[in-house]
Amino acid sequence: MKRPIMISLLVIALLCVLAGIGASLFFTFDRLRGRDLFSRDLFSATAEETKTLNTDGPITLNVENDAGVVSIVGAEGDEVTVNIVKTTSALTQAEAERDLENIEYEIQQTGDAITLTYKIDTISMDDASGTVDFIVTVPFEAAIDVESGFGEVNVSNTAGEVSIANSFGQITIQNIEGGLTVNTESGQVEASSINAGSENIDLSSGFGKVSLEKASGADIKLESNSGVLEMNDVRALGDIEMRTDFGDANFNTGSANLLTIETKSGKVTLKALNLRGALTASSGFGEINLEQVNARSYDLQTNSGSIWVNGARGRIKGHSGFGSVTVLNGDSVTLDLSTQSGSVDFEGSLGEGHHMVQSDFGEIHLTIPADSALDVDLKTDFGSIMSDIPISVILTGAMEQNHQAGTINGGGTHLTVETASGSISTQSSQ
Repeated sequence: MKRPIMISLLVIALLCVLAGIGASLFFTFDRLRGRDLFSRDLFSATAEETKTLNTDGPITLNVENDAGVVSIVGAEGDEVTVNIVKTTSALTQAEAERDLENIEYEIQQTGDAITLTYKIDTISMDDASGTVDFIVTVPFEAAIDVESGFGEVNVSNTAGEVSIANSFGQITIQNIEGGLTVNTESGQVEASSINAGSENIDLSSGFGKVSLEKASGADIKLESNSGVLEMNDVRALGDIEMRTDFGDANFNTGSANLLTIETKSGKVTLKALNLRGALTASSGFGEINLEQVNARSYDLQTNSGSIWVNGARGRIKGHSGFGSVTVLNGDSVTLDLSTQSGSVDFEGSLGEGHHMVQSDFGEIHLTIPADSALDVDLKTDFGSIMSDIPISVILTGAMEQNHQAGTINGGGTHLTVETASGSISTQSSQ
């Protein structure tokens, strides 16, 4: 009973912390826009300007914006067009217009580098500042570097390296060719149609969902302190990592060398993956589900939750602290399956190596081909042992009903099955 109570208390504490952080960031952002939430009659002022810069070739666009939206789109041509939208709010229209005149930004061009800057020196309730939105059109080949304080960042249709760092706000990236690095301290990250080639893709959020769709690159990494991680149709030349402290991790359709997934509290769901190397997946509190995931080896660990695997080949290690372990449609699998509390079920063929299946409290069911050649050691402290496949028992005496050791079809690969409390059954799949 203590474990569920502790988990509930931790979840409540986390929600309170997140609510406090969200409220703090929300009120701060509203102050940046010059709005007083407790004043109803506010006046706003807006001014738009457009600047055009000529370039001779591929450029690097640097944006430093403390407050406001940054939107960058690639297009044909050699020009860079910057649309600037300045916005303020105040108790009177005159004050809003005055504040608008005081907003200053900079556009600098040095060679093939263009820098857009809006800085806020002081943030306070008495001296509120406005926002500056930069809406930029750049040549396709432009490299992008954005540092933003508060506001959304959107980048699309470029063919250069993209780097984005944001304090608070959603980040959306689409149709990018080149390396991609994105980090926001609080906000959702969405990336789609990314072709990084031989470069890496690295997406992270302090608090928010991180998703990647229709992407390829060298090494790929998704990370969030508190948020769901999701990948669809993603392929890596190298390794893929997915790590979140609080949130589910989902990966549907893709390939990589090594795949490492870790969540301290959340469910892991993997489907239709081809891995050249090992899969490592762990959850502090959550299920692990795999369907048609091909890997050289599997290492699946959860402290509390079930493990379910449909379709596997090679060495599979699965351990659950509290939950069942199920492996279906195994093909020449080497087993290392265990749970402290729950049943263990295996269906498929066994490969080379020493097989170990164990449960502290739970039944164990094995369905294997009738012609399997095995040395078996089956033991239960409290329960029965049943087998549809004849076992040539070499152990006799008082322990016979609880412990059977012998051979199947003349012997071969070693299979050890143990449960402290539960029955053991072995049946033929043919």
